[in-house]
Amino acid sequence: MPKEERTQRPSPAGPARPPDQSWAEGAEAVGAAESALPYEPTTGAEPSSRAGGAGPLAGTPATAAARTRTGTAPAAPHSKTGTAPAAGAPDSGSTTGTRTGGDATSAVRTGGDAPDSVRRGAEATASGRKGGDATAPVPAGGDATALGRTGGDAPVSGPTVGTADASARSARPVGASAPTGAAQPVAAGTPAGADASARPAPRPGPARPGGRTRHTVAVLGAHLGGGMLAAILARAGIDVVLVDSPHDATTPAGETTVPYTAEVFELLARRYDVPELSALGHFGQLPAEVRRTSGVKSSIGFVYARPGAPVRPHQVVQFNVPSEHGESHLYRPDVEAWVHRLAAGHGAKVPQGRPVFTEVRGEAGDFTIELADGSEVGAAFVVDMSGPDAPMLRRLGPDPALRPLRHSSRVLTAHLRGVRPLERRVDPGEGGTPWTGGTTQVVFPGGWIQLVPFGDDRTGETGLTSVAVSLDAKLWPQRSASAEEDFQQLIRQFPDLEWQFAKATAVRPWTGSEPWQYGANTAAGDGFVVLDRSAVRCDFTLSRDVTLTAELVHEAAAHLIAAADSGDWSVERFRPLESFQDALIEHGDRLLRTALTATTDFRLWNAFCRVWLLHSMFAALSLKRARNDALAAPGRADRWRELERYRGAGLWFPVYPGFVALFDDMDRLARQVADNRLAPGVAAERIFGQLRRASFVPPLFAFGDPTDRYYNFTPLKRVKVLLWAKRRAPYMVHRVLTRGATVLPDVER
Repeated sequence: MPKEERTQRPSPAGPARPPDQSWAEGAEAVGAAESALPYEPTTGAEPSSRAGGAGPLAGTPATAAARTRTGTAPAAPHSKTGTAPAAGAPDSGSTTGTRTGGDATSAVRTGGDAPDSVRRGAEATASGRKGGDATAPVPAGGDATALGRTGGDAPVSGPTVGTADASARSARPVGASAPTGAAQPVAAGTPAGADASARPAPRPGPARPGGRTRHTVAVLGAHLGGGMLAAILARAGIDVVLVDSPHDATTPAGETTVPYTAEVFELLARRYDVPELSALGHFGQLPAEVRRTSGVKSSIGFVYARPGAPVRPHQVVQFNVPSEHGESHLYRPDVEAWVHRLAAGHGAKVPQGRPVFTEVRGEAGDFTIELADGSEVGAAFVVDMSGPDAPMLRRLGPDPALRPLRHSSRVLTAHLRGVRPLERRVDPGEGGTPWTGGTTQVVFPGGWIQLVPFGDDRTGETGLTSVAVSLDAKLWPQRSASAEEDFQQLIRQFPDLEWQFAKATAVRPWTGSEPWQYGANTAAGDGFVVLDRSAVRCDFTLSRDVTLTAELVHEAAAHLIAAADSGDWSVERFRPLESFQDALIEHGDRLLRTALTATTDFRLWNAFCRVWLLHSMFAALSLKRARNDALAAPGRADRWRELERYRGAGLWFPVYPGFVALFDDMDRLARQVADNRLAPGVAAERIFGQLRRASFVPPLFAFGDPTDRYYNFTPLKRVKVLLWAKRRAPYMVHRVLTRGATVLPDVER
């Protein structure tokens, strides 16, 4: 079928999986990585063109003038027309930044509550539609999760299917009311306050027999990841339908962020011109109804426990989040309801009443998605993010679609009320803050328990706390068919935990899975891709679940928008996306396998958590630098290329190679410990030695000192780190810690 004329832009091949790039073993690994770089930049160097990366993207106009986009859906004509927004300006500092563009919801971010225009855009809903199409915008007002649904399992922490949201109210933090979303109806697909003429106007696909409309893309899974992706595609002018999965409300999901997660959310907002997504990484910008049920995350703490003994005061570590970061504990039912409304407000179609899907029939270019209420929606291309039993996995061949990961553990989860504050039993220490102010991970040999408190009242008996347990099945085999009884038997081994949970009661029922982790063997098929919770399930610790979702949405959006622009929806077109997802799965597996090994000894855990924090901190800073470099070059078609090449250690943007080497060396040492070839204490001292000697680790952080167990980034320390960055740090580290040039020098090796 001939394609319609389109404005051609380069297609991002994405970060192809690199060959094995293992660093030299031993303590010289970091030094070898550093020696590959000159201290000063190459004058006037531009990012070179590399295979495997490309850079078309949404919100990347060639000029500030209006532009027309036309496109071809797979196997069916599809046109998109509209005016692109002007490119956003890069951030000028840590806490403020200006976004400009055609979208009226773009606004100056000051770190406080969300601007009215952003809030109105997030709460906007679309008016009802008449006709035979099963899809229609969400009705105005009310919590999107409170809409009646048919089919599928009832949510355990949100509204019950087809009923009022009584169970959601019981699971919410005390004092929090259900989201009301009092926005008035506006034109379909246009957030309140937005300039409709500035947005691409998606057209539905051609009518099919029986009155069914075929959309260009169907996203299966109306959770955080699916909602964000649908919002981005709709904002780019792609005709997308967002379909609920039976697993959306019942599958446990991550609920915490770290500064790096916030930077990925900010990248989604700026690159794809969906500014509301920035609020997910800045708690103060979230809508009031979401803030009431979620909560600020002011720290991440690690408490080391031993069976049969109280916690030792010197075996705790706490990292306090700097004040400019608005880290969050995300109460997923309300966050996902808000993101769903956001997607509908940007133009994503939603089936009337939000019935879950039951089956997917058809083939590339003409899929039929059957819904539980008997209606159907059609799509030319399917993005399956639905979760366990994903329907598109069955189409990937006779071989097993999923594989167990090397880090394999039993996972127990629940939402509890009445969890006693741990600080009443375990003193955070003179340099610490109350454990309930942030995320706490109680670590013990062979596992951990993560505690995530919600709301403002975190110390009373009515406070709501999310509990996620990860256990090595060899050391902690299942002792009861009941997940709750299994948990009770576990905490009886630890006096402090038994006290903490003595009066706790479950609000969201306990769930258990053995083994929990899996990864997809392949992800790209004819007319579809399998992503996120359909392709991978990892631990909730260290914010891996939420972070991985945001990273995959960012990469998937680039490929889908490029496919819509070029008309190329082939399997090979999405192989780089498959490789990228596989690389992140591998990184998460290594990280969690190393973490599990580190639980054997506090000294090793003390070293591990510092490398993880350093890696996370500089990943956030490096991503921000790369994002601002791209935003400062609006006329370059390949300006996002440097954010589309995998570097190793879970990093897909320019970063100082020493951080990759440090992570790789820690992983190597942990494997030696796991194989009983190295004592945990010896491995820990080698890691601390690396942290002391590495030129790219700010000495003021004292990460190389095992006795300095509290991280508090005061204003005075900030000034001292900036002075160190200007005078002594390697150039790439200097650039991410200070304001400087906006063109990345080509100094990587």
